[in-house]
Amino acid sequence: MSDQLAVRTSRLQNAGNGLFALQSFGAGDVVCVYHGDILTTREALQVEDKSYLMRLGKGVYIDARDHPDVIARYINDCRSKGVHNVAFEKDPIKKRAIVRAIRPIAPNEELYVNYGTWYWLAYNMTHKENPIK
Repeated sequence: MSDQLAVRTSRLQNAGNGLFALQSFGAGDVVCVYHGDILTTREALQVEDKSYLMRLGKGVYIDARDHPDVIARYINDCRSKGVHNVAFEKDPIKKRAIVRAIRPIAPNEELYVNYGTWYWLAYNMTHKENPIK
């Protein structure tokens, strides 16, 4: 945990925890870093719970599933354009993703990032039998 961010119950229904700013961030500021276990494509395909799996580039993945201390893993996607306030800057060489503010963020604001179309396609395929309501 940091003095700049806090994990709290998300404002999104059924999302679990979310990540909240405890201070202001300006557009372009580094907010935190997403890191975890480094996996190859073959290893990533074997991961059953892909909730915290991020593709950084060709053949390079990180999985923060077993790292609750990686606070960036609590950033949710609100699935509403215009509401996202951070973006992932993926760096396959350094095997991490920088979380950068894409607009000013106020204290107590929940952080939202766009997970991307492929994440939601895979999510919907996985949860087809038991959709979130």
